Amino acid sequence: MNIDAALSEPLFRLIAFHNGFNRNIKVTFGALESLTGHAAREAGGAIFTLPTGGEPWGKETRWRSLASPIKEAASFLAEIGIARATAAFEDYRTGAEAEFDRAGLAAVRPRSDGTSVLKGLDAMFGVEPADVADIARMATFFDVARNCVVHRSNRASRHLASLRADEELAATLTRWPKRAGKWNLSLPSITEGDLVDWRPRHAIMASDVYYRCAALLDRALVQAFGPEGLARMAAHWCFFADPAAPCPAKLDAGTMVRTQLAGRYKVRSTSLAGTIALLRETGTWDAIRTEFDRRYPDGPETAPAKRRRALREAKNPKSRQRPR
Repeated sequence: MNIDAALSEPLFRLIAFHNGFNRNIKVTFGALESLTGHAAREAGGAIFTLPTGGEPWGKETRWRSLASPIKEAASFLAEIGIARATAAFEDYRTGAEAEFDRAGLAAVRPRSDGTSVLKGLDAMFGVEPADVADIARMATFFDVARNCVVHRSNRASRHLASLRADEELAATLTRWPKRAGKWNLSLPSITEGDLVDWRPRHAIMASDVYYRCAALLDRALVQAFGPEGLARMAAHWCFFADPAAPCPAKLDAGTMVRTQLAGRYKVRSTSLAGTIALLRETGTWDAIRTEFDRRYPDGPETAPAKRRRALREAKNPKSRQRPR
């Protein structure tokens, strides 16, 4: 089993969020920009109408000018985006800690030796301080930015202003990896007590920072897991988590776990026999077989079995089985 590119369930979920978040920000801001162009063409004292999409505030809304509302909506989008990206990373941290505890792993170093923005998980998982310095600095900045958005109506605190003025943050921005392009990675100017001019790109930037934080932590977590820990984790999310992670294969208990390892968690070179052997070593094999049998008392959920059941139920509705 090759776990070099493997990931945990919490990182899988964060990646799904990160990808969807980027699309949502771009689609929403693109729609606002499209509306800006339409409003410019219709200028000259015209009244603009916007559909409400069935929401309970009339058939339409009417506006004499859209320039200011569109600008405010873009800022609002960025503020909410920063708060949402921070919350997603908090969800990852909580999940990663739960996976670490469920696996019964011992902390490499005390939490107090780690960074506060990572809640000390970097020390627990064995991440070297030098490897996390830039990422932690950026994550701290956006954590404080989120606090200002949520608790100060986006007015900058002294802490946020001092972080923005820090020369080390500026140096980190120059080193931060980015896609090829002519644009420069930048943050808005910040003055204590003033509203911060966040743009949608800053929300995406925050999500990228948190994704990189999670990926760094997750690499150490997966290495601490080893193949046995990953197999145990996959079995937990197949059979015992509430809700369980969706699995496309339901032939038997071992196949379900192997499918999740290979497809969802990116484990390479894993076989059914090897997966079952790992589950036996971790003492979970008998439990997941019992759970599989409980869920699927009429046998595997294969395509032929589903077709046979559908035909049987069509001929005799009284034979309909209880939902699974």
